[in-house]
Formats: sequence, structure tokens, C-alpha cells
Amino acid sequence: MQTHRRIAFILLLICGGLSMPAVASSLTVLTSFSESPIKAMVEGFRQRHPEVRLEVIYRRTLSAQRLLTQADGAPVDVVLSSSPTFFHSLDKAGLLARLPVRTQPPTWLSPHILGLDGKVAVVGYSGIGILYNRRYLAKHRLPVPTDWQSLADPAFMGHVMMSSPSQSGTTHMMVESILQQYGWRQGWAILMQIGGNLSAITARSFGVSDGISRGLAGAGLVIESYARTSQAHFDYIRFTPLHQGVILPTYLAVMQTSQQSALAARFIDFLLSAEGQAIVGTSEMAKVTLTEPGLAQQTEFVLDKELLYRRASLLKVLFDQTITQQLPALRLTWQGIDEAGANGEPRRAALIAQARTLASTPPLSEQQTQDPALLALFDDVYEGGKASPQAERAQQRWRQMTQDNLKAAMALVEQAAQP
Repeated sequence: MQTHRRIAFILLLICGGLSMPAVASSLTVLTSFSESPIKAMVEGFRQRHPEVRLEVIYRRTLSAQRLLTQADGAPVDVVLSSSPTFFHSLDKAGLLARLPVRTQPPTWLSPHILGLDGKVAVVGYSGIGILYNRRYLAKHRLPVPTDWQSLADPAFMGHVMMSSPSQSGTTHMMVESILQQYGWRQGWAILMQIGGNLSAITARSFGVSDGISRGLAGAGLVIESYARTSQAHFDYIRFTPLHQGVILPTYLAVMQTSQQSALAARFIDFLLSAEGQAIVGTSEMAKVTLTEPGLAQQTEFVLDKELLYRRASLLKVLFDQTITQQLPALRLTWQGIDEAGANGEPRRAALIAQARTLASTPPLSEQQTQDPALLALFDDVYEGGKASPQAERAQQRWRQMTQDNLKAAMALVEQAAQP
């Protein structure tokens, strides 16, 4: 009897007597965001399109770029990130397709969108600012940070976290915005003083918000969406927006190798629909939607995108050689400078001023960074390529120059301490 029932069931399937769910089509999304903000978006799309199997690959921008540029990398249909330099690099490599649907971002957001018309869709945006832990600040008797210079204040020594621009596209945008706002010399002085206050440099940008929420540091630079997510879970977390900072749109692109342009179009349409935008604005994804112009209109600063793209790889390398690789020496040097003081003595004040200048000076001038030959040395360093011997020698030279400057600064501090 059981055998007869099985045969009848199979015949019904063959003849169409029973309906079965359609074989699922698959769409693979690669994102630089963490799983938490993406989860609501994925669930919403799956509910709207249960016939589509949506798979997500999570990578920081550096490893994502290497994955996508490798010939044997995992097949990816759609890329989602807030790093315009990431998409710019993919486009330079010929990896981005024209969008399968026409999209038009709001005119009020246009000044903050960094190119690639027709190849990227904008589905939301964020500001940047300083995330801080009220309990931590109270425990260590620290003031509420209000601007970039707050994190460079000696009071915050050992109490700050940030990521590296070579690992995080959003951190790269923050670092570039400091340099463009304050100029090369003053901008690097702020960055190197912040470097002296760092307790850690995290591997991914959301590691900053996670570490501050866990009480591992008091404050740090983050994209606002991570701040919103943290605030939704912890009532002691606060955020200071930087309206002189930079706006970070959330970009979406389709890979040239994708065979799923129709599904990618559905995914884009979903995120731009009222339902999708509601998810974009939830506390989980925590982006500002395309129906909310307030933050973008209040933010005065707009990046020079040509400058951003031209020196992107060089800036990442330079940050790693002068700050990431120098954390112990930076901490020791700035601690010595801040503890020395001048005590009103002209001789001591002059020595400390010299030490401060040495500890704040990068190994390259802004004019040197405009050299096309130097920029070309680092074009492929973060795009799956290997540094040339010339590039490796340049990095070693910058690292050594920074070490020499910090040693010289400490010698001046010790000299100032002598009667």
C-alpha cells in the first residue's frame, strides 16, 4: 500500500497534479557591514521574495577587494558598502556593471555622492561623529568629546579607539576629511596626537562601537549608523555628530560577472521601495533614509573626491607606517610631552615646542604626495597586488623617519626635564 501511494504521488508531480515551490534562484551579496545591521534587510527581502535564496558574505573592505579581484574568488552578484574608494577601485578594474534599473538619488544628497553615476545606487546615508560611553567617562573623570581635537586632548590618553583606513573604508573617509578640513600639516598633527591617545586600533570599524559599548575605551570615531545600533541596546552610549565631518552614502553595485541582473534589479527596487526604506531606517540597519534630508543639509563639509581617489592607497600606507606601526612609541612620546609642561620657563617651553612639532610631523609633505610616480607605486597595494621593492623601501623609509622623529622628540623632553 505504501508503495502504491508513493507511485501515485510521483505521478501527480509529473502530471502537475500537485504544485511544488519553484526552484529557488540565488543572489549573493557581499557587504562590508557587520551582520547585525544587514539582518533586517535580508529578512525583509526574503519575506517579499521567498523564491529567491539570498546569501550574504561579510568582509571588511580590504579583504572584500581582494576576494573580488581574485580570479578564483567566490561568485558575487551585488556589493553593498559605504566606502566610495572601494567601488572606485572595483570600477577601475572593470568589475562593475551598469545598474539593471535606473535610480536617481535626491538632489539634496548629490553633493555628498562621490561619482560612478549609473554604476552605483544609493539606498541610504550616514553621518560621522564621536561615540562615547557615559559610564566610562564618569569613572575616569573625562569630559564629553565634542570635536576632533577632543580626542587629541592629553586627558584622553589610553581612552580612545579607532580603526585603520587600510582596513575600514569609512575610517579612510574620516581620516581624509580631517586632512582636507585642517590641511595636511595640521590634519596630521591631530591624527598623530589621537594616535598617542589610542588604546587600540580595531580590525573593523564596528569593532570601535563594540569596544566602547563593552567599556574597553571611552570614545572613538564611528559612522553614525553604528552609533544608532549601539544606542538601541545600551542606554549609557551617546553620540556627538560632527557637522563639519563628511556624509557617507550607502552604495550598492552589481558585479560585471553576475548572471543575476534581474534578481539584482529586484533587490535594488526593494531597498528603494517604501518597505525597504523603512528597514533602512530601523535601529538595526540605522541609516538615514532617502526621505530625510535634514542631516545632509546640515552637514557643511563636502570632500574633494578627486583628491580622495588620487591619494587613497598612499594615505592608507602612510597611516599604517606612522600610526598603526608606531602605537607604543606614539603613546610614550606624547605622554612625555604632556607630562613635561613648560612651567613658564622659556628654555623648557622651546624644547617642548620642538618635541611637539617632531611628534606631529608626517614623513611626507603634501607636495610630495602629489608626485604621480610615488602615487603609482601604491596603486595595487590594496587591490590584491603585491608591493613592489620600491614601495616596500618607501614604507620602510617612512617608518624609520617616524621612529627617528619620535626618538628625537623624547630626547628633547628629557633635555627639558634637566635643571
